[in-house]
Amino acid sequence: MADTEKIKKPIYKKWWFWIIIVLLVIVIGSNGSSDNNTSTNNYQKGTTVEITVADFSTMSKDEVQAWFDTNKINGKITEEYSSSIAKGNFISQSITTNTVIHQGDKIIVTYSLGKEPSTEEKNALKKAELYSKTMHMSKQGIYNQLTSSVEGFTKEAAQYAIDNIDVDWNANALAKAKSYQQTMSMSKQGVYNQLTSTVEGFTKEQAQYAIDHLDD
Repeated sequence: MADTEKIKKPIYKKWWFWIIIVLLVIVIGSNGSSDNNTSTNNYQKGTTVEITVADFSTMSKDEVQAWFDTNKINGKITEEYSSSIAKGNFISQSITTNTVIHQGDKIIVTYSLGKEPSTEEKNALKKAELYSKTMHMSKQGIYNQLTSSVEGFTKEAAQYAIDNIDVDWNANALAKAKSYQQTMSMSKQGVYNQLTSTVEGFTKEQAQYAIDHLDD
């Protein structure tokens, strides 16, 4: 009887048993991954901060930048020429007021540079910047030089240059005062008088600042 009766193999040695096990592992793993992804997505959505876009037309550049920083917005402030909007005034914002956005979103706010200057005005500004940097001239002194027969710029071009040049006039007055003191051995009163003369054209306040800081 032992010769004729077949010996039964344990179930774990059956080939189909291992196929079933592999399939079960794949199914369980897939469900677990799906649950994890769902959980992660829900977490990300749950932690996104919603922000309502402000009306930037009523804000200064500094106030807009502060709003960007406070709300963690990827904001950018730009400038462009405009023939209809005065210099420094608001032109546009890339996302309209009251739109709901999220932290990290990008907004561009644009301000006006005023009317685009002519070539004459641009050249006058460049020359004004050169006089300020190399000769530390006053505002009035630069204007006079630009409109002189030497330079020959129009009054309008010279005024544009004066209105748009970025200069610390007190610093220019101090640099000029030190130059007079060192090269001409002038007294403080003499330096003050020279700075406020029609030759130099500094204001009394600028000249006094220079005198007060002459020995710094």
